[in-house]
Amino acid sequence: MTKDELVMRLADYDEAELQAGLKAAQALREARADHFYFLHYFFGETVDLANWEAAGECTVTIDLNELTMNPVQMAHGGVLALLADNAMGLASHLKANRPGVTVQMSVQYHKPARGAKLIAKAQIVSTGRRLYTAKCEIFDDQGTLVASGTGTFYHQSAASTN
Repeated sequence: MTKDELVMRLADYDEAELQAGLKAAQALREARADHFYFLHYFFGETVDLANWEAAGECTVTIDLNELTMNPVQMAHGGVLALLADNAMGLASHLKANRPGVTVQMSVQYHKPARGAKLIAKAQIVSTGRRLYTAKCEIFDDQGTLVASGTGTFYHQSAASTN
């Protein structure tokens, strides 16, 4: 499909749908430029490392909106799992000081996640030579614990990452 054909098809969409499409296109552009993952930009994650040095805790926050909600107007469970994975993965990456991948993750859902944003706080609970285990708690904007999780992350040895 040509660019002109794509533009013509856009006439069938309302403003909210076009804004979501533009947000996706912008997220893709930023992900390509920064070599970071698409959903970080699409969901507008913010990262706070203020407590990393003192407490070994990193915080990842996303805003809740119609793109992150399920049909009963609470955060979709997959969004909570993604947020937990991203926060724990970041903590693991910071601790290992090299890239890693998730090899196991478990998420427990405690309460419906509603409000304006979700805040995930992650810490490393154990480290090995290549496997790091993390925990995460996710809170709504009222400070209510809505989900928690654990994950194991694999990191190549420092010598094999070069």
